[in-house]
Amino acid sequence: MGRPELVAIGAPFLAVVVFGLVHSDSRGIDVTLDLDQGRALEGERLTIRVAVRADRIVRRFELRLGLGHVLTIEQAAGCRVVGPGAVESSIGPGGETFIEIEVEAHRWGVYHLDRVTIFAADAFGVFIGSQKVPTGPTLKILPDPETARRLLEPIETQLAYGDLVSRRRGPGLEFADLREFETGDDPRQINWRASARRGELWVNDRHPERNSDVVLLIDALPEARRGVEASLDLAVRAIAGLARSHLRRHDRVGLVTFGEPIRWLLPGMGQVQRYRILDALLESRITRQLYWRGISGIPRRVLPAKALIICLTPMLDDRVVDAIADLKGRRFDVAVVEIPAEEFVALPTDRIGKTARRIWELERSEIRSVLARHGIAAVRWDPRDPFESALMEVEAFRRHATRTRV
Repeated sequence: MGRPELVAIGAPFLAVVVFGLVHSDSRGIDVTLDLDQGRALEGERLTIRVAVRADRIVRRFELRLGLGHVLTIEQAAGCRVVGPGAVESSIGPGGETFIEIEVEAHRWGVYHLDRVTIFAADAFGVFIGSQKVPTGPTLKILPDPETARRLLEPIETQLAYGDLVSRRRGPGLEFADLREFETGDDPRQINWRASARRGELWVNDRHPERNSDVVLLIDALPEARRGVEASLDLAVRAIAGLARSHLRRHDRVGLVTFGEPIRWLLPGMGQVQRYRILDALLESRITRQLYWRGISGIPRRVLPAKALIICLTPMLDDRVVDAIADLKGRRFDVAVVEIPAEEFVALPTDRIGKTARRIWELERSEIRSVLARHGIAAVRWDPRDPFESALMEVEAFRRHATRTRV
């Protein structure tokens, strides 16, 4: 423009920009992350320890965890919280600073803390460089189990000892009936009062204490989703609660994940089996395969005879409904708890949307009716109610079906 005074005014600012561009570099910053525990339940808090080292003075840097929908920062030591998943601090002349971040876990799953990004400003605060942490620890957030105080009882129990009262008679604690003394009976079982009244020996019959084989089947095929919440989340939390309660009852519990591909876990007992089931649930995300094997691809040991099979499904895939009918045809004791998929689907509120929703509900009602005609208890679980309310409905259906057969 032929005005040298403009150059004189802008030269200092241009010099600051050039100097900052030359010296701005975030590659000299090293970040190390460590967890105080590698496992946590939903709703629990854990501490992330961060060590930041640099070969120069950093007036201000921002550390972002990158898991805002999973981890929420509650407290921080040695830094300042500037967002749901971000903290801010600085590096002095020592070239090193330590940060402790207390976070709360919100969503189950397996997460690798390799999305951490650090934004560092130069000495003049003109440029901000970013750098991603290449490696980080692995965090397993276990699902918070639904409480199930009342459980389903199988039609047939197993021979192993447990907390269930068998319908058969044998050595046990639960009184069943009185009968006449026979050769070979245990004299300790003689009922002396009844024998004195009747003038002959009578003995007590008892029900033995047995356990059961329970196979939990979770539908991980295409799911209904709204935001970060999905129907699979409800199913996983319910399965975790069922596994914990049945294992406390000394039952053998197995797991079958209906995904792509199908995964299974052999029935087992004890606290170790519970953590095996939780680890298997963490992997119940959808993975694609080229073909569908169905029930035929599951080994026989996974589905033992007289096993109680409890299936949790949103009934969005016909393959799962066919598999349930196949299990019933093999004379397994099957119960189905439906996850309400409509709670996660937002249909239009106009006349066409209401009609489509009505047709969808009629189709799902027809599926429940078909399962009921085949003797399969299929109930709908309202997430606003405790999970054991759905189990009580299943038990009521089974009692009604038993009376009808009799």
